Amino acid sequence: MFEDIAHYEGRLAKVCGPARSGKTEALLSRCVALVEDGIAPNGILVEVSSALSAQAFRSRLRAVMGQKEDADKVRIATAKELCVEVLSREDALAATGRRPRLLSSAEYNFFLEDMKTLGQPVRRLRKMLEFFYARWSLLEEERDWLEPGEESKARAHAAKLLEGYGAMLSQEAAYVCAHFLNSDAGASARGSYAYVLCDDYQNLSHAEQTCLCLLAGKQLIVAGNPNQEVSRRGEHPYARGFVEFETLRRNVQVFELAQTYGASEVAAFSNALCAHGSMNGEILSKEPGAVACSHGEINEDGASSALPDAPAVMCVKWSTPEDELNGLTKYIRALADEEGEGSEGGMCIVVPNRRWARMVQRMLEKRGFMASCAPVAGGIGGDPRELDRAHALIARTKLALLADEHDGVAWRCWCGFGNHLTNSDAWGGLVSYAAQKGLSPLEALSTLGDVIQRLGSEPFSRASVLAERYKSGRAFIEKNASRKGFALLRALGAEDLFEFLDVSALMEGDESAEQVEKLMRAWESDPVFPDDPRVIRIVSYESMTGIEADWVFAIAAVDGFVPVRDAFEVVSTEEDRNALTNEQRRLFYNAVSKARKHLVISYFAKAALELAEQSKMQVVRVRAEEQGPSGQEGPKGFASSRIAVVRPSMFLAEAGDACPGSIGGQALLAQLGLN
Repeated sequence: MFEDIAHYEGRLAKVCGPARSGKTEALLSRCVALVEDGIAPNGILVEVSSALSAQAFRSRLRAVMGQKEDADKVRIATAKELCVEVLSREDALAATGRRPRLLSSAEYNFFLEDMKTLGQPVRRLRKMLEFFYARWSLLEEERDWLEPGEESKARAHAAKLLEGYGAMLSQEAAYVCAHFLNSDAGASARGSYAYVLCDDYQNLSHAEQTCLCLLAGKQLIVAGNPNQEVSRRGEHPYARGFVEFETLRRNVQVFELAQTYGASEVAAFSNALCAHGSMNGEILSKEPGAVACSHGEINEDGASSALPDAPAVMCVKWSTPEDELNGLTKYIRALADEEGEGSEGGMCIVVPNRRWARMVQRMLEKRGFMASCAPVAGGIGGDPRELDRAHALIARTKLALLADEHDGVAWRCWCGFGNHLTNSDAWGGLVSYAAQKGLSPLEALSTLGDVIQRLGSEPFSRASVLAERYKSGRAFIEKNASRKGFALLRALGAEDLFEFLDVSALMEGDESAEQVEKLMRAWESDPVFPDDPRVIRIVSYESMTGIEADWVFAIAAVDGFVPVRDAFEVVSTEEDRNALTNEQRRLFYNAVSKARKHLVISYFAKAALELAEQSKMQVVRVRAEEQGPSGQEGPKGFASSRIAVVRPSMFLAEAGDACPGSIGGQALLAQLGLN
């Protein structure tokens, strides 16, 4: 089957199959065959779900092609990257009148504050914006769904703000790109790549799917599985576009992969989840066999040669989160010591949230490991309204100003720090004033101080606040414009900030502000792991798309974490709860199925009530428990006399007989002489 796909010459093809059936491998085979047949590598596009997926695909491509230079010329990118690439063309800029400068999550919060000046209830405003994003993702024309009144008013205000920033929402990029590609102005951009290979096509929005189809010149091959649909950061995947791909188009060759590779027990566990909810129970893994693939051959049972007695699927029960983190990292230490240096790169730890990612990383580092949780920890947090809680945000904005002193988004953020409303009222006045004068908001901001001095008064309410902020920003730029590398980080006040550590680790020390800003933007939007086989990867369920590992550890697998607590909320409708549970089941299925050799599912029975509530675990009951010194190492903050009893993820019960009985964590450690 792989050979047939590798040498398929038709216009359209669809590759479908269960998890670990080699869908990505099929695209890899096609890519290699094209290059070997003399096709220019830069005419080949491989679309993937994330930067992590791109990193993994590139590594596999280099391995197959022997680190050939051609491997690095193949374009491997996410749909969003491609939309920005298209919209950055001169003809697209002219036709759309928009700059594809996408707002980061931190910058988006300023946009929300500016939207609130409309006076609409916050909850209503958020729902309205989400409605806009869903319609855009479906590529529905605004004239068909935008209602007159408050919806039209909100849309117009958003457009005015974004024009003033010189920016674009990430949620609208594919919508704008698809319209450009479909227009006469976009004729020269259509078919930009002769061959387009799309992995996990079910994770793309309808707008993104349309863009990829329009970018394909000679051939389009899509691969996917609706059971592996993953929504990242509030995006709107359109699995229907994959399911109905061949019915909506003519002459589509469908390749159905049946045999899976890897551990048969992992395949059986994954199959069992497909019998529930909205999962497609017909897309099942068949009996695994030896399959040649880019990372080598995996035998039928998938057993590790270093640990022949280790079960392929294991459930481990611990007493508390402290016990789990302490004991599981001991176990991982023993595994790594037995398998040897470099085995760490074959280990992947799936965590439920950012807090758990940080705790796991700290515990692994105590055990002497290098570990990265970049995909979970990416993004800048903090509250711009309180200066003491906005150090990273301020440093990030300073960096953006030094990288581009004409960045309207950066100036908007700079003008909002330290105010309980982020100075949205003053910024709104600036936008109106600029429109009256025929200027951009940034042009008006740059002359505001002179205008106030000349008039002896403010041209709009609180204009002097913005003028002072602009003056301080200009002073910072002039003082630090020549800074580079680590001296630049010191000038930003970022050298000791956790949010900048991953980026600083990638720096040589002589990077310009533009180069550091580029690194930082990639870390914020779609981070990757260090390219080091000694680093253990810590990931979220959402970021498990396109990657795999010899050992997958799904930890803290309790109700409230997976599925999330909203799936149990009685205040929600049954329909909403079911929809969320189905989404979470697909996330869980996709993650656990990525274990090539061993899957370890770990959970605990109880936690301190305060931790359980803060972390949003689903609490079964609360009881009092006397505390005494445990003498165990681990994260602080678990001790409490009020204990929340929790239960393992409902998905373990759904797996039925395919889920092995749980072994106690202390018993596991005792087997290895670790307790």
